[in-house]
Amino acid sequence: MEFLFDINETFTLEGPDNFNTSESVYGTYVERQVLSAVGFAASFVGFLGNLAVIFAILTVKKLQTTTNVFVFNLSVADVLTCAVAPLQAVSILNDELVIPSWLCKLVAFCIITSIGCSINTLALIAVNRLVGITTTDMYSKLYTTFKLSLMIFVSWGVPIAVATIPLFSNYAKYGFNPIYKSCTWSSNESDVITYAKLIGVMYFPLQFTILFVSYLKIYLYVRRKTQSMLRLDNYGDSEGAALQTLQRQLWKRQVTVTKNLFTVVCVFVLCMCPFFATLGLPSNVGKSLLSYASLILMSNSAVNPIIYGTKHPDFRTAFAHILGYRRKKYTPQTLRPKRVQNRTSIVTVSLSIPLQLL
Repeated sequence: MEFLFDINETFTLEGPDNFNTSESVYGTYVERQVLSAVGFAASFVGFLGNLAVIFAILTVKKLQTTTNVFVFNLSVADVLTCAVAPLQAVSILNDELVIPSWLCKLVAFCIITSIGCSINTLALIAVNRLVGITTTDMYSKLYTTFKLSLMIFVSWGVPIAVATIPLFSNYAKYGFNPIYKSCTWSSNESDVITYAKLIGVMYFPLQFTILFVSYLKIYLYVRRKTQSMLRLDNYGDSEGAALQTLQRQLWKRQVTVTKNLFTVVCVFVLCMCPFFATLGLPSNVGKSLLSYASLILMSNSAVNPIIYGTKHPDFRTAFAHILGYRRKKYTPQTLRPKRVQNRTSIVTVSLSIPLQLL
């Protein structure tokens, strides 16, 4: 199912929806039915799962952290993806456009926007984790309400600007593609830099550089910090035992949150790899594989809530409460040492590692 890009980069500008027609890439109708069924299932799971993430963040105070502002934004983008994916699943079952032309164009617009926002948000999460882990003192200065709002605005603004180009120019256009039986876009054959290349430049190099550099620095810092804490444990005295206990708890919490979000990034990259590998293949080979690669990429929107629900303790508890598995009121986990002898020192340490970055 062609959900995002179109390998056939050419079209003629004779009419608003005049895509070049060609033989379908699907060998049998059963193949189209299987792709449609998987698309429906993934969009259903992703839609409900991401709505659960959004509801949990809005209703559980423990989850209303700075980091989860970006998780919330990522879930909104995934909800948008899953909301329009069923329309693609319907389109693939038909040889002609069965939904209004404007809705078909809107589907293509929303998919380009939501995928771009997801990539931008993952890059913002990586920077957030890097600052939260390595430079705690500047965290509150960098992540003010205004700056957070600006970051979210940019994460949506850039892909919206890119997705708007086909609506106001002849550079590319949206519509129903009979090759893939889906709502997508094609580039003007007279342009040297196609729309696909433009999207690739705007969405991927900078964002993936940020992801790689940020998590590499986090890994190196965590390794050094862990070794330092082990040395302190070996030479520490009994008076600072409670202080060291809280430090370890807070540090463990930080690392756990970062690992969970890194898992989200890794899964997203793995889902993207088949798509970009397909784009690099010869056109006659890539066309037959692109629908499957696109489906894998789109299915990523259903994976993130599963990661949160299985690996993040607070999300797991919140999801269980939402599903009614627990009758008692949700009480999130707290970070408290069993015995605290020096309360002044404990408060100092707590303030030095703000809970909003957990």
